[in-house]
Amino acid sequence: MIFAGAIHELPLLQYVHVIMGKKRDLKQIDAIANEFHIRGDLRETFGEFIEEEKSLGYGGSLNAKRDFTYKELRQKAKEFLEDRGI
Repeated sequence: MIFAGAIHELPLLQYVHVIMGKKRDLKQIDAIANEFHIRGDLRETFGEFIEEEKSLGYGGSLNAKRDFTYKELRQKAKEFLEDRGI
């Protein structure tokens, strides 16, 4: 994770990749949340769940940062809802 204070020390191209990558990640999570009707406070909790899964070593297979593929995010959404009895 790159913190706001460190981001302006990055070369411009790397900065753009960090910002665009983060936007893409959020767009995918938003798309999955919409698909599974995860809204409001539950949407925020879903995002936290995804980050916690990665921090606990249950990350995805997309890249070295253990980001999730779209298919893996769909599976995580199912797990998230099942864990909450929804």
